[in-house]
Amino acid sequence: MGLMLRQYKYILDILHPAGMSFCKPVDTSISTSKVTVMLNYLFSDPTKFHQIISAFQYLIFTRPDIYFAVNKFCQFMHALTDIYWAAVKCILCYLKSMISFGFHITRSSSFTLHNFTDADWAGSVDDHNSIGDYLVFFGNTLISWKSGKQRTVTRSSIKAKYKVLANGTIEVL
Repeated sequence: MGLMLRQYKYILDILHPAGMSFCKPVDTSISTSKVTVMLNYLFSDPTKFHQIISAFQYLIFTRPDIYFAVNKFCQFMHALTDIYWAAVKCILCYLKSMISFGFHITRSSSFTLHNFTDADWAGSVDDHNSIGDYLVFFGNTLISWKSGKQRTVTRSSIKAKYKVLANGTIEVL
């Protein structure tokens, strides 16, 4: 029992204008190789790129699995290149493979809050900032999440993990 929030039609509406309706599905929303600022050819249609990224920003409300990838590519909207368009196409292929997935809200007798955190010390290739994520559950339902670069540079992996734990704890309080 519960409620399933999906954006099946919305994802199709993103795939079609991008010419990706019949793309091959992939298992991850971002390439396993790290994307960094590189010299490359400018992307020929920046309006199309901006429209797709804007559509992703609405989609992340029910799709926390693409939050990090969308956040990463929003940082490069000022210098759109073919490399970044290829990476956005990777997100589109991932959405195609996970089109029926959604956000499941269930009734629970448990009133406990659970906080899960993770950090990647100096994980950003561009500026060596740490990347931190947290998820907050109320019972079995995900109620809050955050993924992205930490604002401060930490000197160790323990400090990076402590920082993201502190941010996740503040969210629970």
